Amino acid sequence: MSSRNAQKSQVSEDMYGQAAGAIGGLAVVFGVLAAIKDKLGLSWWATVLLTAGVLVGLGYAAWKARTRILQHLMAAAKEPAQKASSAMAQDALAEDAPARDESLTKALVVSGALGRDQYVRADESVVTPLPYGLGSRYEFKVPAGRTYQDVAAKVGVIAGALDATRLRTQVERGEPSERDVDMTVLAQPPFTRPFDPPTREQILSHGGIPFAHSMTGDLVAIDDFTKGALFVAGMTQTGKSTLTIALVTCAYIAYGPDLDVYLIEGKPGALVRFEKLAVRYEASSKTAVFDSMVCELLQKQQERYELDNQAMRDRKPKPRHRQILFIADEVADYYVSDGSKESIKEKARLVKNSSELVRKGLECGITVIMMTQRPSDRAVPVEVRDQFKRRVCLYVSGKGSAQVALGSDYFKTESPIHPALMDASIQGQGVYFDGVSSKLVRGIRFEDEFIWGVVDDVLARREKRVEAAPDTPVKKAVAIMQARGVDFIRSTELGPELGIEETRPGELGKQLKDLLKVGPEATNNGRGYKLATLKQAALSES
Repeated sequence: MSSRNAQKSQVSEDMYGQAAGAIGGLAVVFGVLAAIKDKLGLSWWATVLLTAGVLVGLGYAAWKARTRILQHLMAAAKEPAQKASSAMAQDALAEDAPARDESLTKALVVSGALGRDQYVRADESVVTPLPYGLGSRYEFKVPAGRTYQDVAAKVGVIAGALDATRLRTQVERGEPSERDVDMTVLAQPPFTRPFDPPTREQILSHGGIPFAHSMTGDLVAIDDFTKGALFVAGMTQTGKSTLTIALVTCAYIAYGPDLDVYLIEGKPGALVRFEKLAVRYEASSKTAVFDSMVCELLQKQQERYELDNQAMRDRKPKPRHRQILFIADEVADYYVSDGSKESIKEKARLVKNSSELVRKGLECGITVIMMTQRPSDRAVPVEVRDQFKRRVCLYVSGKGSAQVALGSDYFKTESPIHPALMDASIQGQGVYFDGVSSKLVRGIRFEDEFIWGVVDDVLARREKRVEAAPDTPVKKAVAIMQARGVDFIRSTELGPELGIEETRPGELGKQLKDLLKVGPEATNNGRGYKLATLKQAALSES
């Protein structure tokens, strides 16, 4: 038999086998369907459809399970490769990221000034040792989204993290942005080491009016007397006078003869050093004396306002007024009332006048400095205290006293310092608040010989200026008194010397006042003129 015939025979046998298998399968299917039909009691068509649906569902479930198993196996195979790729990326980023200042970052993160994912770059952080081993100055930039205020708000916690205290730590805004921070951390309590007072040259080159040292020894100054009055408060023997003496001394060095000072204190004390230079010096705790000085300065204020307004009407520059300082020590004594209607009325008038002088005097060159050792609501009226932009609080024992001295909202400002934390034994140490931020300071301590030298120098310069000035009635009056060798002369004596023929005292005094442009003063020797007052008037004319 040929091979072709053998192949045909094999195909025929396969076809018979497949047909037999199909017939057998159909028989089985019909048998199964018949069993289902009898069991469920369905028709033939319902049985066929139900069986087909079950088979399709089982097939879909098997396909779904197979797909998920394959996806899981593929993900498991890729995971090691992804982890390796991520690790390589992180290593690459770590190599490109700048180095951190670890110690500073830790302190800022612990305090909450920075988030846990933020840090200070090492190349944006500089730590400089302070001279004399005082401590360190940190200059750094916080990351974007943070400012120096975030650091200032947490200064106490940051100080603890750096193993320091709040009083030894100070935070200020650096340059050139809000993200730049200057932070000083002392190695020991502030002002443990006294600082040398500045020289005349240092004071003149400063650009402001120094009155204190910072805790690192830098000079702290009032940049311009026309930008804010000064209120100084602190318990007795804490150094208010030291601080004020330093301010007046430096002011005379800066202004020279072009400074007019009015001084009042309860009794002859620290300010008597400047009596010879003062336009008016009073050692009295009487309200009437304080009131008379306030009224005298209010009159000068009004005169200066009129000159300014006239210059504006004439389209001329405003005249340059001589700087005036009015310094009142222990002002609480002058606001006392005995409870009577008259006393209450007088106090209300004094409060109104003195608050107006503090508020409006700055615009025409009159700056007020008040001091008290009783910082309480009852001692100094709030209407007066609220007019002071600059404040100094020396040691006080309670938060209430500090709020009176520094303002009711002081402890809500950035980086406040509680005065009760200071060492009460260090005189002249206080918190200086300029209305925005505060810093720890200590009044400059000048030797008396230095102060006398400043006073004598200003007196000599005034004498030369008066001598060089043209002849005026005031200069003639000064010459008359110097020829007689007296420091005071009655109006009735001076009038005839200046050619006034009026004999009635009241009318004579009026004519003399109009001639000299200076009013007489009432003393135990009668109404008249002091040599120092006339010299000051002659100096103002020059």
